[in-house]
Amino acid sequence: MPDLSNLIHSLAGHSTVADTVARFAADDLVYFAIFVVALLFVRHLSLRPFLAAVTATVFAVGLAAVIGAVYYVPRPFVSEHFTALVQHAADASFPSDHLAAMGSVVGAAWMVARRLALATAAAALVVAFARVYVGVHWVTDVAAGFLLGLVCGVVAWRLYVFADQWAPPFDPVLRKWHLRPGTRAGG
Repeated sequence: MPDLSNLIHSLAGHSTVADTVARFAADDLVYFAIFVVALLFVRHLSLRPFLAAVTATVFAVGLAAVIGAVYYVPRPFVSEHFTALVQHAADASFPSDHLAAMGSVVGAAWMVARRLALATAAAALVVAFARVYVGVHWVTDVAAGFLLGLVCGVVAWRLYVFADQWAPPFDPVLRKWHLRPGTRAGG
C-alpha cells in the first residue's frame, strides 16, 4: 500500500505540533504496552494473562526480526529518498516490531481484560499511524506486525492453560512482597 503510506506521510512537515505528537507516538507510545503488562501482573489473580503477554511479545518481536532478515523490505525513507522525522536504522521495514509487541499484548489480554486490550489496540492504531506518518514504515508493515502479534498473543494464551496449575506456589511470595493481589478479583 505505498499510495496510502505516501498519503499519510505527506501529512508530515506541515505542522510542528502534529510532527511532535507523531514523533512521540512513533517512538514512545509503545511503552503503553509495558504498562498494560504490568497491570495484568498486579491486577489479576491468575498469572496466565501476564505470562501469555510476556511470552507472546518476546516471540512476536523475535519472529518479526526473523521475517525481516529473510524478507527484506526497504523502509519508506530509504526507497523514497527522504529524511524520516525520527532517527531509524535502514534495516528491514516489514513487519513492524512495535506493532508486533502491541498486538501480542492485545491478543493475550483480550480473554480477561477487554478494556485493557481495547485501550492497547487504540494505542496501537495511533502508533501505527505515527510510524507511517514519520516515514519509517509502510501501512502493510504495521498491519502485518499487529496481526503477527495478535496471533502470538492468542496462541500464548491458549498454551498457558496450565499456568493456573503450576503458578500458585509462587503467589504467596509475590503477595508477601505486595507484587500480586490478595483475594480481590482483577479487571
